[in-house]
Amino acid sequence: MVAYAQTVKVGDGSQQGTDLGPIQNRMQYEKVKDLLADTRRIGANIVAGGEAGEGPGYFIPVTIVDNPPDDSRVVTEEAFGPVLPLLKFSDVDDVIARANSTEYGLAASVWSKDTAAALRIAERIEAGTVWINEVHVFGPHIAFGGHKQSGMGVENALDGLAEYTNPQTITVKDLA
Repeated sequence: MVAYAQTVKVGDGSQQGTDLGPIQNRMQYEKVKDLLADTRRIGANIVAGGEAGEGPGYFIPVTIVDNPPDDSRVVTEEAFGPVLPLLKFSDVDDVIARANSTEYGLAASVWSKDTAAALRIAERIEAGTVWINEVHVFGPHIAFGGHKQSGMGVENALDGLAEYTNPQTITVKDLA
């Protein structure tokens, strides 16, 4: 993963060959920078990236943190930036419990050569979207929405279209 992270070209998203553009706005950029500063402060092992880019723009390289503490901010908060904590586990039930112990549940991914096993794990994860062996697959035919404190409502697909409707339920008990 470190070798791959180091190949990701960060820069102007309108330029040919750019893989990762800037953080969406200054407020979020500052939040990600603060998260990275906290990660360094606690002495976590940053094995790729970790520093904001030089010059103008809200650029942060893909950052990988090797096995930070479960209670560290880099694990417990939604980064909304290219920051990935890698956590060790040996028991599937334990890792699912750890994944579900957060108040967030926007999206998750499960990676495995055993797709059936990955699907069984995905069904147990408390997230609005769970990708298997991929990430960030979106489309007008794919519903996207979070669980718990992540997201409000649903975008795309029939469920997302229903967000723009005003349904009405009428029940009748005939007394005649």
